[in-house]
Amino acid sequence: MMKRTLLLAATTALVLVGCGNSPSATTNDLLNNPLFAERYAEELVNYLVDLEVYEHPASKDEAKKQIIESEREKWMEVGRVAKEKQRQGGEGGFIGDTSEVFGEALYLNNTLYLSTTFESSPGPNLHMYLTQGVDPRDGFPEEDMIDLGPLQSAYGAQEYAVPEVDNPMLYRTVVLYDADLELLYGFAQLSITVNAVAE
Repeated sequence: MMKRTLLLAATTALVLVGCGNSPSATTNDLLNNPLFAERYAEELVNYLVDLEVYEHPASKDEAKKQIIESEREKWMEVGRVAKEKQRQGGEGGFIGDTSEVFGEALYLNNTLYLSTTFESSPGPNLHMYLTQGVDPRDGFPEEDMIDLGPLQSAYGAQEYAVPEVDNPMLYRTVVLYDADLELLYGFAQLSITVNAVAE
């Protein structure tokens, strides 16, 4: 029993030390990600509308009703701006290969964003790449690939800085690849609009 208690205490201490070294992203930080911002804004607007539709007591208090209306308008605008930003970049959904990979990717202004719905099986050394190739199943790694670094998390919204390149529109595929196992986990083919993905 004593051994188990000591092991639990040591494990807890290691987890707390690990958490202390990596600051968590706040909602305000995540709102820089247009994929996150769109979902957050839409869900908040829906909630505020439901308060009125279902005649929640808060919607009957005049002061609170003004807050509800003001916040609804504010977040509708946040959602509209997030959708507009998405149209300015390249966006696509992940397709799994050796792993089930879900979610959306957006390449915009030298940043790669992943959606709140992003999910992948964990791997020993997963990295996120951008490449000019259309389908990495035809051969990966590729000469022109850009390694954006280790996968930050197997779950949820995140973002990666992309180095400046001469023609960002040529980089049309996001690849999730395990460098140690040499396994393609999945990829997202980006639909690029006529707008550039970098300013």
